[in-house]
This record gives sequence, structure tokens and C-alpha cells, in this order.
Amino acid sequence: MKTKHILAALLAVTVLMTSGCGTVSQEAVSQDTIELKKDGSLTYTIVADFDEAYYDVDELKDMAEEETQDSGLGIRVGSAVVTNNVLSFTYEIDSAADYQTFMETSCYLGTIASAFSDRYKLQVTVTTVKDQSQLTLADVSHTDYSLFIWNEIIAVRCPGKVMYYSANLELTDDYDVEPVSDSTGPYYVVYK
Repeated sequence: MKTKHILAALLAVTVLMTSGCGTVSQEAVSQDTIELKKDGSLTYTIVADFDEAYYDVDELKDMAEEETQDSGLGIRVGSAVVTNNVLSFTYEIDSAADYQTFMETSCYLGTIASAFSDRYKLQVTVTTVKDQSQLTLADVSHTDYSLFIWNEIIAVRCPGKVMYYSANLELTDDYDVEPVSDSTGPYYVVYK
């Protein structure tokens, strides 16, 4: 799939609403999030400033539904809600593979053991939540823990407690990580 019209429209909304007269600050926009589920599915939420006088949320939702149907992937539009001129737009996605294809990005979701089987080197340094010590991901002894690897500047909510995370991430609570300012991926989070 070449261009994501809905994502382009949402980006345009964000750019238009955060530039110009300067009436809306960047701080008013919450961070986009991927919420991982225990069954391997995920919810992708886009949050953007939104002025209904310029754009119609139902038109954006219709455009997104058409795009997801045309993709042939396990992706559905979840909700599109505007509260205080902030749009929260969700996609429900059956798998990380469907997310990767639809978003034209790379990511990985599985266990540490399956990552080794899939020939990931895992020579990245991670921080342990327990004592803030550092070790190489390849040296984590709990290979049945889940691992998510991604490249975008986007927060991730895990379905289990975070156990390890890469240095380019910040732990925001027991289940959430977000990229450090001005960092680049790939990002690694390991959870129970």
C-alpha cells in the first residue's frame, strides 16, 4: 500500500492546527500509542489537535475504513472521538505483521526465544526495571518473556509488566515506555 491517506490527513490536521496563529501548543497533543494485547493483536491510537470547523471526523473515519478494507489485512477502524478539539483515532489490528505491512514499517512481536529462532542477534543493551542495571538482551535468561521491537517515535503500552527496555526508551510506569527525546529506533521492550 503506497500512501496512507488517513494518516496523511491526520498529519495535515496536526500540522495545520499546531502552526499558523500559534493558538495551540504542542503540549496540548498527547503522544500516539501502540497498545499490545496478550493475544498478539494491538490497538494503534493517533492523537491530534482537531478543529471540527475545518475537518469532519466522520469523513476521516470513512476514508480510513475504506483504506483498511482495501488493504486486505486484519485491520479495522476502532473509534474516532473528538474531545476539546483533540481527536483520538484508533485502529484495531490483528497482528504485528498486519501493522508492519499497513504502516510500511518494521516491527517484531514474539518471545525472546522466538526472536533467536528468527535469527535476531539481540546484541542491544537493555536496562532492568528491578535494579536499573544493564545487560545485553541476548543475556536475558527469561527467554519466554515477550519482546516488542519497533522503529517509530511512538509510546508503547504492554499487556504485562515491563522487565527490560533499551537505552533509547524511558519507562513511564509499570506497563508503558516511550522513546527518549531526539532518539532513533529500533526500540526494544521486554515484558512478562
